[in-house]
This record gives sequence, C-alpha cells and structure tokens, in this order.
Amino acid sequence: MLIFLEPLLRLTLSYSAFPESLCIRRGFEWGTRNGLSSLFDQKKNMLNPWFRKMIREIINFRDNSSLYIEELNNNPDIDRNETLGSFVQSRGYSELFQKAFLIPVCAAIWSYSSAAMTFSAYLTLSFLCNQDILELLGLTKQLAPKWLSQSYVDGIKKELESRGCQVKTSSEIYSVLTNDKGNDIFLHHDENLMPKVRGAWSSRNVLGDSNDNACITYWLNNAQNISEPTVPIFASLNPPYTPKDTSFKSSTRHPIPSVAASRALSNLNDIQGKRGLWFCGAYQGYGFPEDGAGILAANSMLRKHYTYSNNPTCMVPSCLETGACFVVTRFLQRFIATGCLIFLEEGGKIFTFEGTRTKSNLKVIVRVHKPQFYWKVATEADLGFADAYINGDISFVDANEGLLNFLLLIIRNAEINACAELNKERKRWTPFLYTSIAANAKKFINLVSRRNTMIQARRNISRHYDLSNELFSLFLDETMTYSCAIFQNPLEDLKNAQLRKVHTWIEKARINKDHHILEIGCGWGSLAVEVVKKTGCKYTGITLSESQLQYIEAKVKEAGLQDQIEVLLCDYRQLPKNYRYDRIISCGMIEHVGHDYMEEFFKCCESSLADNGILVLQAMAAASRLSVVHLEEIGYHYYHTLRSWRHNFLQNRSKIHGLGFDDKFIRTWEYYFDYCAAGFKYCVIGDFQIVLNRPGDVAAFGSAPYNRLPSDN
Repeated sequence: MLIFLEPLLRLTLSYSAFPESLCIRRGFEWGTRNGLSSLFDQKKNMLNPWFRKMIREIINFRDNSSLYIEELNNNPDIDRNETLGSFVQSRGYSELFQKAFLIPVCAAIWSYSSAAMTFSAYLTLSFLCNQDILELLGLTKQLAPKWLSQSYVDGIKKELESRGCQVKTSSEIYSVLTNDKGNDIFLHHDENLMPKVRGAWSSRNVLGDSNDNACITYWLNNAQNISEPTVPIFASLNPPYTPKDTSFKSSTRHPIPSVAASRALSNLNDIQGKRGLWFCGAYQGYGFPEDGAGILAANSMLRKHYTYSNNPTCMVPSCLETGACFVVTRFLQRFIATGCLIFLEEGGKIFTFEGTRTKSNLKVIVRVHKPQFYWKVATEADLGFADAYINGDISFVDANEGLLNFLLLIIRNAEINACAELNKERKRWTPFLYTSIAANAKKFINLVSRRNTMIQARRNISRHYDLSNELFSLFLDETMTYSCAIFQNPLEDLKNAQLRKVHTWIEKARINKDHHILEIGCGWGSLAVEVVKKTGCKYTGITLSESQLQYIEAKVKEAGLQDQIEVLLCDYRQLPKNYRYDRIISCGMIEHVGHDYMEEFFKCCESSLADNGILVLQAMAAASRLSVVHLEEIGYHYYHTLRSWRHNFLQNRSKIHGLGFDDKFIRTWEYYFDYCAAGFKYCVIGDFQIVLNRPGDVAAFGSAPYNRLPSDN
C-alpha cells in the first residue's frame, strides 16, 4: 500500500500518542508523547503506588486483550456478546485503571465516554490491539497525507481515473439514523482545556472528571504537523464550557462498537454486495484507516479471493535490543546530514532521520522485521547491517533500488561528516560503540588466520568460484566474464561491453601472432579464445578453480584451439622459473593476493616477463620493479556491470532455487552487488587498467605510445 500511495501523495509524520488528564482539579496528569518524561510528567507519580499499579495493569491488559482476541478469532462459536465492563471486572482491574486509562482512551477514539464500559469487548479490544494503542510507550508516529483527507481522495481519484476507473465522490446522503445525542465540536485557541503541564500535551488529550465524563481536545499543530501559525490550534469535543477564542462550531456523530454492532457485524456477509452496496469501514475489524476492509470489498467486487492480514503486532525487544535501538537511532540522528532515512518497524513504529545540512533527493525506507537488527548494527556496525539484511531482519520498501540507495546515502553522509571534521579518523559508517570493538577484533583474527598462503589461496578461490558454473551463468553474460565491462552507454548490452573490455586488453598489451601470453587468474576463459582468434598468438592461463578449468577445457575443445591454448591448475607462485612470457595479463586477480603477498606477486610477474615484455593489470596500482606507462580508471563502468549482474541474478531467482540455494544465499549476493556498485558510483572504489614494463624499455611499444585510450573506440 505504501508503494502505491507514496508517488501519489506527499506524506508526512503524524503523532498519535494517547496522553490523559484526569480530573484537573486534583492535578492528576500523565501522557505518552515523550516517553517516560511524559509518563511521569508529574514527578510525584513516580512514588505513587496506585499510579505504578495502573502502569502494570496497562501492560497486563495488553497481553490479556491479545489472548482474548486470538481465542475468539480461532473459535468463531464462542459468544462475542461480552461487554468491555464485564471483561475488565472479571479480570480484576482497578477503578483507577478504568478512569485514568481505559475510559479516556475510548473517549479519544469514539468520542463517547459515559457508556464506554457497555461497548463490545471483542470490537473494542480488536481495534485497540490492531492499532497498537495498548503499547504504553510504543507507537508515536504514523505516515499521513500532508494535506489530509482532501489530498488523499484527490490523489487516489486521479490515479484510478487514469487507469480507466469511474470514481464518484460527494454523492448525496439521503439520511443517517443515529441513536445518541452526538458531539459538539469547537475549533479554538483556549489552552485551559489542555493538560496544565505542557510536557504532557499530545495529539489527543482527554480531560476527565469524577463522573466519567470526558472532553477530548485535539492539538492540531502536532497531529497535522502545522507549523504556521505559531499559536496552538485545538479542536475540542464536548467541552464543559464554550472555549475562549472559538472560531468555529459544529456537531457530528460517531459510530460506536456496541454489542448490537458486534452481532450485526457477524451477519455483514449476508448483505455485502447486495443492491450494488459494499461496506468497508473501520468497524469491520481492521481498525482505522479502513485499508483492510477496502481491499476486501474491492476484491469481492472483482470476484477475487483475497485474505487480508491484520496489522502485525509491535515488536517486543529485549532490554539489550532496546538499549541498542536507542544507541543506533541516536547515532543516526547525528550522522544523517543529507537525504532521508526512515525505519518502519513491524507493527507501525517509525523512526525518521532527515538531514538539514545539504539538500539531497535520496530517500530510503527500511522495513525492520526483527528487533535484533539494532543489536547487530550496534555491535558490528556495517557488517551487522549486512548480516541483518542477509538474514531477513530488514528489507526495503523499494526492492530494486532501496539497498543501493541506502549504501549511497551512507557514503554521502560519511563524506559530509568527514569534511565537517565531526569524524576525522572514521572513513566508513561505524557507530560510536565500544561493543563493536569485539567485532573488529574478530575480523582481525579471521584475517590473520586466513593468510593467503598457496593452500589457503586455493581454499579461498574454491569457496567462491567452485559454487557452480551454472549459478554464475545465470547472471554473467555469454562470455562468462567476471570483471568490469566497458560500456559506450549504460543501456548497452552486457556482452558487447565485456567484449570491448577484452579488446581493450589486447590493444593495450600490443599482442601479435608471435607472442606467447600468460593470463594470471583466467576465469572462465573469455580472453583465451578471443585473443587467439583475434591475433593468432599462443596462450597460457592459470586458475585455482577446478570448475573453471573444466569449463575452459570444454570451451577450447569446442573452438578447436587445443594447440594454441593451455590452461593450468596452479598458483602464480608455481609458474616455471625458467620460462618467460611476452605478455602477462591479470584482471581482477590481484584483489585475492593479499597485502602481505603483494610484493611477491609483482616479483613473480617480473621474473616471468620476457625482455621487451608488457604487463597489463586491471586492478589497483602497487609499487614494484615495473614502471607504469599507462593507466586508465574504468570504475564507473563497474557500476553498470554490477547492476547488470544483479538484474540477471534476481531475474533467475527460481533457477537459483532450483540449484539448491536459498533466499539467504540470494540476499548475500544481492548485498554484494549493491555494496560494490555504491562504492563505484561514488568513486569510493576505483578499478584501473594498468600497463607496466621495465624502466627504460622503449622497444616494447616501438613508435606507438599511448596517445589515446583504446576503450574510447
């Protein structure tokens, strides 16, 4: 629903806590808008045993209500005629609980306090649980249209009409039958109808008296995010007197969840759709707004079967997870300097982090499904976020661009914070948590224990590249090239872009038919066949992947090039010491070498390179005895390459499942693709094609230096 509405409406946050002000003459006030500070706005209540008992009863009432609704929903034959008063009395709730919490809450919703205890227990508690109103310090924010009902109706009407629907609004109402006296509504600026302590003010405020009468006052500035005018604007229902500075008065009536209404609701299906009338209101059990009932009615009209799930219940975090949530949200409030990041918790709670230092159109909405997400981020920072995504603790409203935009948002804010000298030493997103030290120590131990020896190197390569040739074929192009392509434009076919990259290597290496070339890390052989066909040279490739070796051998045999192409299953450190190659090409392999072995890698390359030889790398430059004669940064092309791989990968989700891989595996690869793509898009990561030869060796290039870039062709 959010995906459908967001492009049509300008959404804003609406605050909907439920504070109460009971019997103002005795000065008993409390609320929930600002958490514990509102709950104990009157400090004397911290020591009041009756007040503390009421708090315990509210928590107990929430649990009992959930069990009661679940039992009735699972057993339709159970009598549903019990009143709210009977439910409360049979479970021994105190009078203070009823007068200071339950009656004011019912009055704030149904504008009817004196008969609240006669309401249907099933309808009333279903509504309260569905809307998470019984969460004492829970739901405080909801998304709502900025201009409320009018913009909602106009936006939906326009969209539906563009899709060929006929929408009728403002239809004439012939009669409405009511059996209660209704409510008088006053629009005014009189603060005397609000809690005395301003810290207890909230969107809905209830002023009660000892006779169970209640006046409900809506603080419209807060409920509707009205910043102008600066004076408070109130709408009061049934005040004990006419408020000062009243600018408008009206009367209205509100449906109430009576026992009779509950009985009638059980027969609703008997009249639904009759005479062309369809009913879809909050009273049908889905709460307010009426999205659930509306979807059911629409699908019934279309004769489609549709089961609508009630709103998920609020997450119940542990003490550690609650603390972690506090730390993570506090960090993000300071960290987000540009763009907008929104967390939508399961059950409706919302956290919004919006930057004010620089403007940005980046907006990311994250769905938080499990509270351990906060603990993972607090203790493991960016790796914790990755783990949470992979394990399904979170997801994104925008399934296609959400993860990528989140990573771009984090990179951009890290740059802004670094420039502002707020975080001089921190080059990546890491919360200020001592608990993350343990995770960093664990990473260090893993790195030390996985030193890139020849045995460990083979294990590392096998773990990644020997997963399945068929798996890689589902997201790579037909050439099976697993490195950055070079695109003429972002919409170019991936295969053409990969072939352009291969031809770039060939041109930069100045290969001819007399040369014997070596490729270190030959992958699935995209260069092998292409370079031999194009130049007639002799080719040797090395790999540590048995799956790749088998694939290349079959590919070479199919092309009939066995006499010119040789592929070895060996490490670069196992190359023959007495043989030299005219050209050496290595693409994307140096990343697997490891920092401690970088010098050894270049020594092996230098000793294997013939006189007048050329080494072409697609990787980062590193110091060695070879001189850099040409360098080209192609990292931006890697962004488009990764997006193409991601698209192909997710398009073949069902085939990947068929290979025996689960959704966690798929999310791991999706995170890998988008994590790298974000880095390349914002140039945090670079990808280089580097041409090297021995210092002073000009014969290798003859009279044709690198005056132009082959990839520009």
